[in-house]
Amino acid sequence: MNKKAKLRKLCDKLCYEKYLQKTCEICGKKANQLHHFYPKGAFGHLRYTPENLISLCFPCHFILTHQNRRLEDKIREKKGEKWFKNLTKKAYQRPKSSYLTTEYYEDILKRLK
Repeated sequence: MNKKAKLRKLCDKLCYEKYLQKTCEICGKKANQLHHFYPKGAFGHLRYTPENLISLCFPCHFILTHQNRRLEDKIREKKGEKWFKNLTKKAYQRPKSSYLTTEYYEDILKRLK
């Protein structure tokens, strides 16, 4: 595993520890999954953005990741249209500097600690 991959793995762990809430934002049961509203694969620059992170229980996360739009709509309803518009704006304003560099993950690591 290269340095960047190690840093990303550590950042993911710290992000999970810092932002996972106690209860599922959909059903209220114990949360144990951190879902990215905008997928981290397509929107990597939002991978550690708190507004993009949704705490879910395993069943809700499973249903949501299998394209159940009703659950996505429920998240939007709970968080509000202002949240959704602001997050969408961030999603389509990709940074000019690469978020795939070692330096990016080192900076994220500092913010998460």
